Parts: sequence; structure tokens; C-alpha cells
Amino acid sequence: MEKVNPILGQIEKVIQEFNGQSDFKITMETRLDGMGLDSLDTVSLMMEVEDKLGVTIEMNKETTVTIGDVVKLIEAQKTGK
Repeated sequence: MEKVNPILGQIEKVIQEFNGQSDFKITMETRLDGMGLDSLDTVSLMMEVEDKLGVTIEMNKETTVTIGDVVKLIEAQKTGK
């Protein structure tokens, strides 16, 4: 069984609460634009992730495309890199 990234799990929980779907699943490859959210909802969701995880996410259409990209940004902040 593949080891689940703890940050991925935290993001998934925030998304489930955000959209009210407790069975909503994501992977590192899940595209932000493929989750059925409009741009305003995506920004609201990322603000919720920031609040819950205590981080700041710099959204950029070129570099922040997948959930994996968001996880990498959060990991970098948490490790100070």
C-alpha cells in the first residue's frame, strides 16, 4: 500500500469539509482546475487550506496546477526551504 503524504491527507480533509462531500478523494496528480470548482471557489478553498495548516500559498497558474504542487509549497514552508 502506498504511503499517504500527511499534508495530502490534511488537504483532502479540508476539501471534503469545503464541498460537503466526505467521500471526495484526491491524489498528488489531482488538478486544481479538475475538481469542479470555479476560480473564486478555488481561491476560497486555498484560503481555507492556509488557515487550517497555518501556511501561505502563493497561487500561480503556471506553477500551482495540481494538489501535488500545493503539497510541495506547504512542505517547503514547513521545512524552511
